[in-house]
Amino acid sequence: MVESPPKEMSRNPPAERPHRILVLGSGFGGLYTAVYLDRYLKKQPNVWITVIDRRNYFLFTPMLHSTATGSLEPRYIAHSVRKIFRRTRVHAHIGEVRNIDLSNKIVQTEHRSLPFDDLVIALGSETNFYGLESRLENIFTLKSLKDASAINNHLIRMFEKAYWEDDPENRRAALTFVVVGGGPTGVELAGEIHEYAHRELLRDFGRRISREEIRVILVEATGRILPSLPEKLSLEALARLRKIGIEVILEGRLEEYRKGVMCLRGKEPVRAETLVWAAGVRTNPLTAVLPLEKDSQNRIRVKGTLECLSMEHIWVVGDNASCLNPWEGRPYPPTAQTAVRQARTVAQNIAARLTKRPEKIFAHNHVGGFVSIGDNYALLSAKQFTLSGILGWFLWNLVYIHKLPIVRYRLFSTFGLFLKVFFERATTEIDLCPEYEESPRTASGFGEGHPGD
Repeated sequence: MVESPPKEMSRNPPAERPHRILVLGSGFGGLYTAVYLDRYLKKQPNVWITVIDRRNYFLFTPMLHSTATGSLEPRYIAHSVRKIFRRTRVHAHIGEVRNIDLSNKIVQTEHRSLPFDDLVIALGSETNFYGLESRLENIFTLKSLKDASAINNHLIRMFEKAYWEDDPENRRAALTFVVVGGGPTGVELAGEIHEYAHRELLRDFGRRISREEIRVILVEATGRILPSLPEKLSLEALARLRKIGIEVILEGRLEEYRKGVMCLRGKEPVRAETLVWAAGVRTNPLTAVLPLEKDSQNRIRVKGTLECLSMEHIWVVGDNASCLNPWEGRPYPPTAQTAVRQARTVAQNIAARLTKRPEKIFAHNHVGGFVSIGDNYALLSAKQFTLSGILGWFLWNLVYIHKLPIVRYRLFSTFGLFLKVFFERATTEIDLCPEYEESPRTASGFGEGHPGD
């Protein structure tokens, strides 16, 4: 069954066959590509734009760790795709992509087949376990709202368990929380868990649990955390983490996590009933199997215009694109900042080709980044400018909140985040997905990256 035009377009059918643009994924890359396409093609009514995603919401992943530790309500970072595009020409097709037939220019979803003239691939990434899948049991990842909910409930349950546990070793294991991965996600999550445990949960369970029993460990396989930031800020972040009581293990290569025991190469085993994997991502499996030229990480090689090297009218943005930085000679990092900027360039180039205008080359200097470390503290790096402390935390929140696509969620998020400075967070266990949380979780059971992250 072939996709019919959106209802609002079918009322006044065009005289000639429309030009169909399909955008796969509604993460940062896909969502902003569609937003810019709608803006640049306003004078081209005979162009149909469709965004395909298996979920009906755009997930604002930079704030996912805040949801995992009770700072933000889930609905503040998950925004309806249909609502975002309600007043635009963009049609939202909610369904899982089953097959991409490049030779016949058809995308097959669980609902129907959709032909295309231009295809934008923005399917995002999934968790990368680097071959350790068979040696990791009962772990958590942080890629979705279900992950965030599961982590939040689990943290509360571990305090409940420790509250009634008389054996000191078992109590210690229940109150030991390990985060693997020293990138922004791992550092931010470790800081949030530390703050949540010491400033919120301890207030509820302090009659039988002491501060000294709580242990938060951050494990990084290399010799440095936050490699995307200047070395000065990386060292400052390391010092800050250790100052507030987080144990940071550098050059700690995880070999196994089974039955609540973490084994690091060359180090003593550590009992911990909580391990969150935040150590890396890999390209979406749908992208990996496409017959296109790719790099060593299965990302699709693209021209400077972000069009696929080996096939015309196939455009790639975000985590799926292997696009070389002209100043550094290496691919751009898989960040939201990169995806949003690439989305604009792709939309400009598709519009330029339709209107017979020159296309643009994507070139972007990374302007810096933000990393929060709990306790209302954040680090900011923007070119030669750096900032840390509570002022950096305020700016971190303002910048990210400003990027939320719906205005009322910006207001709700601003109110919620700044309110936590003066009031306690919620420490309520909510079983939104009990079947997800109660079943055994192995690394091989995960791996569903959000399309377009």
